[in-house]
Amino acid sequence: MYYGAYWPAEYARFMGRPEDVSSAPFTDQTHFLQLVLQAIYNERAAQLLYRDLEVRAETPFQKRQIRHAYDDEVKHERLLNQLYHNLTGQHPQVANPPRKEIPDFQTALRSAFEDELEAVELYRDMYLMTSLTWVRDVMIQLLTDEFEHSTRFSYIRAEL
Repeated sequence: MYYGAYWPAEYARFMGRPEDVSSAPFTDQTHFLQLVLQAIYNERAAQLLYRDLEVRAETPFQKRQIRHAYDDEVKHERLLNQLYHNLTGQHPQVANPPRKEIPDFQTALRSAFEDELEAVELYRDMYLMTSLTWVRDVMIQLLTDEFEHSTRFSYIRAEL
């Protein structure tokens, strides 16, 4: 059986490398939960922006791409709320972000593109903070969706 550079914890223990074995499911659970709350806020802010972008989009293609990202952001907020509740037993308390003024479609689209890339990095970092498979599954779903959104927005920007 070959595992490359990544050894499961049970094999690391067998190989006599106790420093590779961690029984803690999070590197810092308090920080992880703070990031979940920040992510919920960010997902809500993205929803507001995408509603405004969809209204300003000029073609059906642009509207479809933005609507797809909006629908995913709604799903992400729900997943993050469930994640927080499952980890703490409490519902997250997150303020609603203010609606930002959009100067023009192109500028707002660029901002959305950059925000999506930042979200990819956030979810990647959160993925690496835990060894819980079910939490990692949520993080990888969020990460891949956000990367897809950046690709969709990049394509719209190339069209303009």
